[in-house]
Amino acid sequence: MKRLLIIAGVLILLVGIALTVLARTLLTGENVRSAVASQVSAALGQPVTIGGLGASVYPRVTMDLSDVTIGEPARIEIKSMHLGTGLRGLISRRIENATVRVSGARITLPLPDLAPAGTSDPGSGAGLPVRIVSVDEIVFDDVEIVSGERTVRGEVELALEGDGVRIRRMDLAADGGEVAITGMLSSLAPIEGQLEATADALDFDALMAFLTDFTASAAPAAEAKSPAAGGESAASLYGRITVNLNVGRARTGGLELSDLKGQAVVTPAAATFEPLGFGIFDGRYEGTMRLALQGTPRFAWKAEVAGVDAAQLMAFAGSPDTVTGTLAGTVSLEGQGLHMEQALRTARGTATVRINDGTIAGLGLVRTIVVAGSGRGGIEESARRAADQPDTPDAEQFSRLGATWQIDRGVMATQDLAMSSTDVDLHAAGTVRFADMTAQFAGQVQLSEALSKQAGTDLYRYAQEGGRVTLPVTVTGPIQDLAVTVDVTGAARRAIRNRAIEETKKAIERNLPGLGGLFPK
Repeated sequence: MKRLLIIAGVLILLVGIALTVLARTLLTGENVRSAVASQVSAALGQPVTIGGLGASVYPRVTMDLSDVTIGEPARIEIKSMHLGTGLRGLISRRIENATVRVSGARITLPLPDLAPAGTSDPGSGAGLPVRIVSVDEIVFDDVEIVSGERTVRGEVELALEGDGVRIRRMDLAADGGEVAITGMLSSLAPIEGQLEATADALDFDALMAFLTDFTASAAPAAEAKSPAAGGESAASLYGRITVNLNVGRARTGGLELSDLKGQAVVTPAAATFEPLGFGIFDGRYEGTMRLALQGTPRFAWKAEVAGVDAAQLMAFAGSPDTVTGTLAGTVSLEGQGLHMEQALRTARGTATVRINDGTIAGLGLVRTIVVAGSGRGGIEESARRAADQPDTPDAEQFSRLGATWQIDRGVMATQDLAMSSTDVDLHAAGTVRFADMTAQFAGQVQLSEALSKQAGTDLYRYAQEGGRVTLPVTVTGPIQDLAVTVDVTGAARRAIRNRAIEETKKAIERNLPGLGGLFPK
């Protein structure tokens, strides 16, 4: 038995040595290297160079390539590539149903035009020392994808299906975030397909910058192959890729988004997100977004927002502890830039905003009006006395605050700002500047009927309208330190009008008692 085991071991060893020698004889050498390079080049439509060539038989018959480059200049660089096939392939010199494993690859975007040079005659490879017939799958270990100054690293497993590639697994990492991608590229010339992308966390700005770099570098390559030169257009080189997104957390600038879901359609010209939804400041954004990628990045937003915490929004805008409440509304904006802060400062469009059950810090409308009407020194003296009162930290409460805004490059303007509360209502027109968050409004305030009767006899007599104290005011200053001033001239004008009505009524009642009822109280 021992002798048989020794003989079997020797035979296995001899067979292994023989297969190794045969593999190196059949799968190596300058002729084989040239044949393999030419076949890969024909399959990809790009020049291919192979630095080194070897062979092994364990655990499969494998052709080992090293220092492989694809493209001119090289867009794909591979440290080592292994083509695994069966023993039958070794005997027949045909690599069939091969598994290709690539280690240490560097891919620089945009990819060259990976279009086959043409359909070859099945018998044309009869004289080749080795013929690559078919590849079933390609696995990338430690792949590096470079777009501009940005680099993504990961692991990729692909399966060739017809003219396309199925992405069984693509795990990519960059800037501390990881994304898992699966799907199908139905075509490589042009590159088109549909993918599913899932990530726990994603830097949205880095993603868009990556795509911008890609399209910016793709444009010269496409222009070099213009139809006039017998080449292909940009549209034919780079097609349409649809990506379904499912991201737990996303960041854009200093803004944190949650539960981001949507569909992105990426072309050389733009990335369109429709639909797009995400959580923001405890609320929800549901709408669309389009980013033009070539040249200066441009965006267009259309969305509805609901349930947003106004306090968090104002803190993000640089004015903490100023406004509270629950915000909802619609927005339609266009502008430039990738970061949201930059985008808001270049945006143009409209927004309809309403905030319910909130406060505005230090507004002091009620205090201003009551102080303005205190004493009996006249409306002008009372108004000036109100302006001299020290500020108070009390917040003005409201049940509803709303406006339709016209937004133009960092300035928001409205003609219909309206605030309602139990004690006071405000109607005004004016602007807010994003750069320093300063406001400038002019309008009128009305005390409730109950407070109007407590505001002082003179104020009620000379500033009331419809039974409520009504005064013209201006609201100015930074959002965190607003100043409310009674418009003395406007208040005096209303006082003169009311006084004239009162005196006229008295005169008529004295001389024509029956007509006194024509004047409202």
